Amino acid sequence: MNIFVIGTGNVAYSLIPALQKANHTITGIYGRTSKHTEEISKLYDIKSFADFNQIPQNTEVIIICTADKGIATTAEALKTDKIVLHTSGSTDIDVLKNYFSNCGVMYPTQTFTKGRLVDFLEIPLLVEATNEATMLTVKKLATSISKDVREMTSQQRRILHLSAVFACNFTNHLIAISQVLMKENDVDFCLLKPLVEETMKKAMNSDPILGQSGPAKRNDTETLNMHLEMLNHNPTLKNIYNNISNSIIEYKEKYKNGLPK
Repeated sequence: MNIFVIGTGNVAYSLIPALQKANHTITGIYGRTSKHTEEISKLYDIKSFADFNQIPQNTEVIIICTADKGIATTAEALKTDKIVLHTSGSTDIDVLKNYFSNCGVMYPTQTFTKGRLVDFLEIPLLVEATNEATMLTVKKLATSISKDVREMTSQQRRILHLSAVFACNFTNHLIAISQVLMKENDVDFCLLKPLVEETMKKAMNSDPILGQSGPAKRNDTETLNMHLEMLNHNPTLKNIYNNISNSIIEYKEKYKNGLPK
């Protein structure tokens, strides 16, 4: 397919090479910042545009890869009869339906960072479309770059995105907190690597509720109180520690036999 990309952020940096690898043609790219647009243009040998309403006529699909807050304003300004998709997990398809007859969503459930390419074949792609014909095109595009493509409504996608924030963003932040604590006390952060890797493997390969460990799961109040005292100098971290420990205790009682079948 011939595809035009709007946006030069983390998603675009990983999506474009995946599309090219699947033999799609990138007809051009537009970004708000000319520097970033030129960087990605040179990196992937594609033409850059200063105006996304100069999209080449042979373009079949336009993919909006901007930040969530920019999708609506981009859609409002975009004048086209092409198929238009966005890649957001938390943005409803209605933001596009207000402007385009043929539109949809292709949300990759993954975290992206510039300079760190991921294998798109292993990334679940959640798709939605305004009509059957558009869905066929979206699915054809999605299955060309991913082995796991599923239809999902905007409401389901929002739940997935919320869950992803807990599983990914919050988890990474907690690891970052651990890094700071260890750095401040001259302890090698690398010591946590085997523990974190095993924790994630166990969570993904078995039931994370039943696999919970630690002082809160054991009702080890002595250790819990000691940890809270150690955090007296930082009320924010003390509050995080206390709230998560209480949540672990609550889940232990509520889901003592795991999630209902």
